[in-house]
Amino acid sequence: MNDLNQRLATLADEMTDTDYTALRGRVTSTARRLGHRRAAVTSVAALAFVGAVAISGLQLVPQAHNTPLPGASTGVASPTPSSSPSSSPSAGASPSASEGTAVAPPAGQPEHVPGRLVYLRVGAEIEVVTVTDGQVRTTSFGARKLGDQVATVSPDGSRVALVHPTKDLSTYPGDLVIVKPGGARTVVKRDVSWGGGNEPVWMPDSRRLLIAVTPIKDNAVTGESYGYVDAASGKYDQLGLDSFPKYLSWSANGSHRAHADRNTIVVAGANGSTVRRFSVADQPECDHECPIAVQAISNDGRYVATARGGTDPTRVTGARVVFDTTTGRRIALPRTINGVTEIFFRADNSLVVQTSNKLYLVSLTGNITATIDRPDPTNMADLWRYLDH
Repeated sequence: MNDLNQRLATLADEMTDTDYTALRGRVTSTARRLGHRRAAVTSVAALAFVGAVAISGLQLVPQAHNTPLPGASTGVASPTPSSSPSSSPSAGASPSASEGTAVAPPAGQPEHVPGRLVYLRVGAEIEVVTVTDGQVRTTSFGARKLGDQVATVSPDGSRVALVHPTKDLSTYPGDLVIVKPGGARTVVKRDVSWGGGNEPVWMPDSRRLLIAVTPIKDNAVTGESYGYVDAASGKYDQLGLDSFPKYLSWSANGSHRAHADRNTIVVAGANGSTVRRFSVADQPECDHECPIAVQAISNDGRYVATARGGTDPTRVTGARVVFDTTTGRRIALPRTINGVTEIFFRADNSLVVQTSNKLYLVSLTGNITATIDRPDPTNMADLWRYLDH
């Protein structure tokens, strides 16, 4: 087991520029539990092969550095690092779905996280795991195909979108593919960009995605546009944006969104009008990469959960830091929670914090109100959505 852990950790170290940079932390934190986990080795092998393909090419797609949105800014707040360490229905029944129940936590603890957690696991197979008020459902979306990149699951868990590049070049634009339960695939748009936080983003309605379209001829960009594409019909509605909003994330209720503009987090309303901006340039993580990768924003737009942005072609899918966007200050997480992988917000702005094997409900004052065992079927899966209802 120690030899396997070492080999997996070494493999993750070699993949820092790939689609799967988060693997190293996942391997380290979950290796102790591999003996009773499902076939994680198969998934890691598939990720390693595709990662090698992703880093072998030439960066062709220009990266957006400015993201002007309609509306006036109310000013820029300079955040102060805390002295504490930071750390619709689910997919319908189908022959490919299996059901179960979450393992009961210790006596006196809540039995589950209220609402719906939506996970995505991409290995040799693409799977969506939904946990709705403690009830677990795993749905297969078919085998992963060689070259599939930046898969993302719709908020309701019913569809997976991915980009399948048409050339073996790093971040080369490709086909936007919508995958349904069971594995049926439909190409809804060609020449869709991906890389560095610019990937397709599902809208809260689970029907449309915001995408960047980058036609390339003879290895040269011939134009670029941004707009919404309908996941069912492929209808594309172009928007008058100057650039793609990097690391764009929506609140669960669809009332607010947040994205990165260089080292500034921009909070906007549903119509794109800017509510506020605050800089994270003074944060200690900026010695390496600033915490600009927005994963979640509270329903009222006040709080955001972020991770360090990546210089590789991937979208960061986890969050480690929580900011109050009205003050720019960090919200300190409890010192007893180690190995945070994702953070989302409940309707009252309290937090759902996940580690490799636990889910915590945490107040904004840093109190842990519940500790719940993470359902085993979510192993090696990323928590992409949380809907409090």
